[in-house]
Amino acid sequence: MAYSGFTWAPMISVTATKYQRHGYVEKRAFLPGERRSAAREMESTVKGYRELRQELADSRKMIREQEQDRRSTVEKTIQTSFYKSPVGTRTQKGSGAIFYSDTVGRTSHFSATKRI
Repeated sequence: MAYSGFTWAPMISVTATKYQRHGYVEKRAFLPGERRSAAREMESTVKGYRELRQELADSRKMIREQEQDRRSTVEKTIQTSFYKSPVGTRTQKGSGAIFYSDTVGRTSHFSATKRI
């Protein structure tokens, strides 16, 4: 079977299939002014494009503001180290080779300096 350049895709038009063919439309960057003219054309021809573009811009602005607020409100954390465990164990010998362990709380504190 010969390859014609078309692939079968359900529920799309023949025009869309024509433009999806390899080599028909090449990807390239917009020239100066093309992006704005394309957006202006889509606003006039595509139903709901203007509202969608506005919602997308609002969402991007909200995300930018949230990230800025997050950066400004994050307080610098104080580096501390825990050099004595708050939980100790007390072991008691039972009969034979059985040992019983009980957890015992102890007073502990944080230190700003790291100790080993």
